[in-house]
Amino acid sequence: MNPLSFTGRTVLITGAGRGVGRAHALAFAEHGAGVVVNDVDDTADAVTGEILAAGGSAIAHRGDAADPDVASDAVAQGIARFGRIDAVVANAGIDRITPLREVTPELLTEFFRVHVLGTWAVCSAAWPHFLEQRFGRIVTTTSAAGYFGLTRALPYTTAKGALHGMTQSLALEGARHGITVNAVAPFAASRLAHARTEGAPALQDAIERLAPASDVSPVVLWLAHESTTVTGMAFEVGAGAVSQVAVGVAEAVPVDADPTAWLGGAIRIPPVGAADRPLTRWLDELG
Repeated sequence: MNPLSFTGRTVLITGAGRGVGRAHALAFAEHGAGVVVNDVDDTADAVTGEILAAGGSAIAHRGDAADPDVASDAVAQGIARFGRIDAVVANAGIDRITPLREVTPELLTEFFRVHVLGTWAVCSAAWPHFLEQRFGRIVTTTSAAGYFGLTRALPYTTAKGALHGMTQSLALEGARHGITVNAVAPFAASRLAHARTEGAPALQDAIERLAPASDVSPVVLWLAHESTTVTGMAFEVGAGAVSQVAVGVAEAVPVDADPTAWLGGAIRIPPVGAADRPLTRWLDELG
């Protein structure tokens, strides 16, 4: 038996009409899942057509999943067609090169609506069904930029950073109900990466050759599979590598009198940050 068989399972993927989302949809279908292909336009129909032509099972769902009514409809249509909902891959997102001086409240709101509200809406719509069947898998889509920052990308990095907290909270709430919630941070030739590298054709070509969107999907399938029980974890995936992203605290040092004493050397903090990560340096050169 294929250890990653999704026969009899239904997966809803948002932003599945292009790039990384499309790669996920094709991969799940290849492994036997019934796939609800959601996107805001007719690219959802195109990907669904690809899956059906290859002998897979899928339905197209067009609409903005950041609208709770649209998200609920996507889940309902998946259940109507396939009889159940087992996994949600919240992949939809937007990006835009934005220096700080160009950031506005309206822009921040737009990014939060797509990334944060969009992820919440689709997870919230599927959650009652997960509770009823005492099983569910959620994969959110964060970004290394959300953990480590990225120049000229404050709305994007802030929204992606917020998804870390959402992932952790959902993981804790779902743990007793058989629901796992994990995150992937793709480094891949996505639609968003293509937009950010516009004007740098050599870099675009390098990303497409060395970090194809399909490289991310095996980790997503693993996280969405019934045999995988890890939860509350995040993985950066792409360019032929997978690494766990961990957020933690250093060992506590008791301070008897002066709370600033540790600044004098009680704790030695290694000089490691975003600038020390090769993938971040690569992207930073674009700015």
